[in-house]
Amino acid sequence: MPDEIKTKTRNPAIKMMAGFVARVRVRCGKSNCRCADGDRHVAYYHVTYDGGARVRKYVRRDELAEVLAACEAHRQLQAQLRAGRGEYRQTLAKMRELISKSTLPLAV
Repeated sequence: MPDEIKTKTRNPAIKMMAGFVARVRVRCGKSNCRCADGDRHVAYYHVTYDGGARVRKYVRRDELAEVLAACEAHRQLQAQLRAGRGEYRQTLAKMRELISKSTLPLAV
């Protein structure tokens, strides 16, 4: 995996990356390539947002599966965190409701 694409995890065995992979049709600039005639070919970019700015990094074709898996792992983790926060809010609301119904004086 390229050094420019940083993983945001403490466990080196788990690779995660925020963002997504975009498939873009480009011209490579080589004089003998078919894209010189205007027939563009496919390139893959890992797209993320840094400080509100959109950042694109080229992904080599042999690293594409690894980058896709890392992006999917990050999406799954974020979904689990959202679900956990929802459960926490529900538990907190239930606790507040029980405290408000309680007739026992609270110790200060």
